[in-house]
Amino acid sequence: MKKVIIIALAALALVGCEEKYVARVTDVRLVSVEPRNGYPGDIVTVFGNNFSPDPAADEVTVGGVPAIVIEAASGRLQIVLPEREPGQWPIAVKAPAGEAEGIMVNYLKVPDHTYLVSTIVGQQGQRKCEDGVGVEALTYMPTGINKAPDGTMWFTDRGGNKIRRIAKDMTVQTLAEVSTAGSAVWQGCFDAEGNYWYNDKAKGNLYCLSADGSKNVQKASGLDNPMNVAIGSGGYIYVPCRNAKVVYKFDPATMAKSEFATIPDDGPAFIAFDHSGNMIVSVQHGYRLISIAPDGIQSVIFGTGEKSDKMYDDPDGDPLKTTMRSCQGLDIAPDGTMYICDVSYNCIRKLTPDKNGNYAKGKVETVLGGTKGFSDGKGLNAKFNEPDGILIYDNETLYICDAQNCLIRKVNIK
Repeated sequence: MKKVIIIALAALALVGCEEKYVARVTDVRLVSVEPRNGYPGDIVTVFGNNFSPDPAADEVTVGGVPAIVIEAASGRLQIVLPEREPGQWPIAVKAPAGEAEGIMVNYLKVPDHTYLVSTIVGQQGQRKCEDGVGVEALTYMPTGINKAPDGTMWFTDRGGNKIRRIAKDMTVQTLAEVSTAGSAVWQGCFDAEGNYWYNDKAKGNLYCLSADGSKNVQKASGLDNPMNVAIGSGGYIYVPCRNAKVVYKFDPATMAKSEFATIPDDGPAFIAFDHSGNMIVSVQHGYRLISIAPDGIQSVIFGTGEKSDKMYDDPDGDPLKTTMRSCQGLDIAPDGTMYICDVSYNCIRKLTPDKNGNYAKGKVETVLGGTKGFSDGKGLNAKFNEPDGILIYDNETLYICDAQNCLIRKVNIK
């Protein structure tokens, strides 16, 4: 009797599956596209199964518009993105073995300028702190970079817990070191006298390194995960403490500490002042930037506040409809333009305020990266691995701390 029941159940299972489609190994299938973001004319790779190795035999469309197939193999197709408006568009492939569609590519707004990335310090994958010239010098997880009054650049090297300087001739020199076991040197800034303030975020200490590099003095302790330092009006020193969810304010004369602002969610990851005296704060797991006015009023200027694994730029450039993940570095140009590092999306965003200086009503666009990895090149074709710090050196040059690639990258803007 049991045998009869088993046979009957098996028969019923077969009947129930008769109309269910089961993919065959010979079917055309689409898996992914890399990079997922691009501009018309960019080359992207479509990954899948059972394409023809003859490029002429594979027909690819993006949002119904034919794309040029330049290379083909059974598991991938390299295509040139056709003209399309900003937004998400479906990719469809018709090959001799069949047809498939469903993966999406995100067209971004074409930027007004060309951004060309090159590596100037370090060698990808070489995790060491060694002084030298240019790419012969090595870094180990650079996290923050700032311009000194004399035009040199100082950066924090997290892997070696060092403060290092890049001279104008690209000579890299170590200026100071925090040798305490378990330390984590993090981002800093210069005050009006040219002294460099920075944190040991693991130990909760605040340091000041003299302008000539001869004195490295601990100025405060007991801070809960201090992330960077910003100097406000009157020379007051501001430190965001991520775990405490507070931004502290220090009197430069006495180092007396007071609470400037409480930040919701997972606390502040980075702060900077805009040209109106507002403090711009990256909220670690709040997926947004907020602005704190001098009177303490907080408002969102960028980000939806929702976590998203996929980077999304609003087609109209609305910063409040554009996703962001984890920002640990930003800088603001003299004209108010803001460049933002997104560690999780491995990209650089440009946020331009409106004519009244309002960032929330301005325009945002992704100008660099968006794919984890390493490559120099133009715009979205450049790849980063956790860009932590960014410096606007002048109107034509950016510098980026590519932390996990252990590199300092230069961006020429044309």
